[in-house]
Amino acid sequence: MSAIRKPHARGPAEYSDRLLAAVLAGSFLIACGGGAPPNIVLIVVDTARADRFTFDGYARPTTPRIAALAAEGAIYERAYTPAPWTLPAHASLFTGMYPSSHGADGTHPRLDVARPTLAERLRDAGYRTVAYVENPWVAKAYRFDRGFDKFDEIWRATDAPDGSAAELVALNVQRFLEERRDDVVERERPFFLFINYLEPHLPYNPPEPERGRFLEPPVDAPRVERLRAFKTPEELRYILGLSDLSAADVKILSDLYDGEIAYCDRRVGEIADMLRRQAMLDDTVFVVTSDHGEAIGEHRMLDHKMSVYDEVLRIPMVVRYPKAIAPGQRIRRPVMLQDLYPTLLSFAGVGAGPTAHGGPAAGALPLPEMAPLPGVRGLAPGPERPVLLGEFARPPFVQVMRENFPKADLVPWDRALVAWHEGTGKLLWGSDGRHRLFDLAGDPGELHDLAPGDAERVKALAARVDAWLARPGARSLTAP
Repeated sequence: MSAIRKPHARGPAEYSDRLLAAVLAGSFLIACGGGAPPNIVLIVVDTARADRFTFDGYARPTTPRIAALAAEGAIYERAYTPAPWTLPAHASLFTGMYPSSHGADGTHPRLDVARPTLAERLRDAGYRTVAYVENPWVAKAYRFDRGFDKFDEIWRATDAPDGSAAELVALNVQRFLEERRDDVVERERPFFLFINYLEPHLPYNPPEPERGRFLEPPVDAPRVERLRAFKTPEELRYILGLSDLSAADVKILSDLYDGEIAYCDRRVGEIADMLRRQAMLDDTVFVVTSDHGEAIGEHRMLDHKMSVYDEVLRIPMVVRYPKAIAPGQRIRRPVMLQDLYPTLLSFAGVGAGPTAHGGPAAGALPLPEMAPLPGVRGLAPGPERPVLLGEFARPPFVQVMRENFPKADLVPWDRALVAWHEGTGKLLWGSDGRHRLFDLAGDPGELHDLAPGDAERVKALAARVDAWLARPGARSLTAP
């Protein structure tokens, strides 16, 4: 890996949005009737694609508990992540920045950007900040503990992919809430609780009863047992076209994945129940989202590596807070994961600080790094995003491929990717000059590449991507 880079100095693209800062600094709390800042619970169901959630129209009852919470708040139907894997996506969530701005990726796995993190802002505003994380990429070693009073790496206590980590999270949260209840001083202090559930990540091995709930009969028990252990580097073998994994195997993996989503739904409901029993749920901003989605056979892909298709970029997002969010909202306006940064700070009456735009280098389109979510009473969301961006820096996973499959041709995979979604068009930009173009209005599955027949459109959109990546202060997606 490269040497650790110092936080970069922001270029002329950074400016202070006075209106945003004023709104976030306190007018929100006034609009909500004043009073004490709310508690904030932020739950990331790691590797959860939006279309496997009941409230997204999925036919299977995978998420009844989250759907019930969603009905009491807002569902963001077009929420997207700025990165298709854990480390850069979480860095964006915690800073409100795109990966090419904060620079945390596989070649530089440290959250060392100068902007204060969400937890740092909230801690400085008087919040007790606590995290329970199951994913080793969200680690103290990568500086994700910045601003947390307590940062518990659950993955160090158990690495068994059987649901025991989520059970341990529940025990820790229960202990935290009970200790807080019994402490007269802490009871008066708001808290920020961050939880990362890893279960939907490979291997898909949900516990019962969720494991068998979605397996279609007749169940081939030996095959299911084999596929419950399917993990790296086997998904890379599949991506490279070297696997004998059958369509029936992929279907079982998909069924097991649904079981993992359902298991996390049970655990999310459990957290909500703990708050409800202490009469705190309605005084708590309760957020359920994901860092990225997952490919399960689409585009001949598994996992979420080497891809910026929508199955890995579109994520669930639910926000419940009765004091500021009217129930039953289904918001179609596009939002990004990092938009939670200014929104959650606004709930606490804390300004998000300066925000950055693409500036003149990005052409005619000003591209905000973050913007408050719509649908929140007393909070101005700002103009609609002209572009949805997903960035995938030159992947560290190529080295894993090289070690495991030394004879494979890895040239097609050793490149950075950008998803540039403007209007109904989506360009899949590749740093090697191989681009793909899709019309999502007529081809939501991104199956028909229009690039060969529309070279001018590809050239125009690629120029926009190039300008975005060349903006002042941006970090390279291709540097080793």
